[in-house]
Amino acid sequence: MGNTLAIHWTVTTHGTWLHGDPRGSWRNGKLIGPDPLLHQTASQAMNGDQESLSAHEIDLAAEAFGTVCRNHGHRVLAATIRSTHAHLVFAPLSEPIEKVTGWIKRQSSAAIFGWRRQHGRSTPQHLWTARRFLKYIFDEQHLINTIEYVRRHNLEAGLPADPFPWIESLSTHDI
Repeated sequence: MGNTLAIHWTVTTHGTWLHGDPRGSWRNGKLIGPDPLLHQTASQAMNGDQESLSAHEIDLAAEAFGTVCRNHGHRVLAATIRSTHAHLVFAPLSEPIEKVTGWIKRQSSAAIFGWRRQHGRSTPQHLWTARRFLKYIFDEQHLINTIEYVRRHNLEAGLPADPFPWIESLSTHDI
């Protein structure tokens, strides 16, 4: 296996993509198909309600994500933040991915929960899922495809392909 060119991190908001989901899901490191019984069991065992971000909360999350990445010197090659999930494509990191994603989730949760409390809204125990969905990228075409996949999320939402100032463009000499 070659050097890691990037890491694609996907995170979902609490309860919005459970095991057995009709779209498929990951279990024990393997992609599984839809499983209505497993989905029902996961739904019944869920701690709290599903969480979705409002447009303003997406902006707060984006600001927190960017602050963490800038403060720690992490390069983000593509990013999208939607109401129920986010994707970030990181250039190789100087710190463990677990730390980076933990900081991002904590900072964005604190910003969103602070805003909700200011506006008299309740705050759940968790905003983001506990699990990590990581894909390590080792070849150029996979990297290009992943960046385009993430950018397409933004375009489909009517946003620029790279809507956040903390996203760094990838040029071919970077690969």
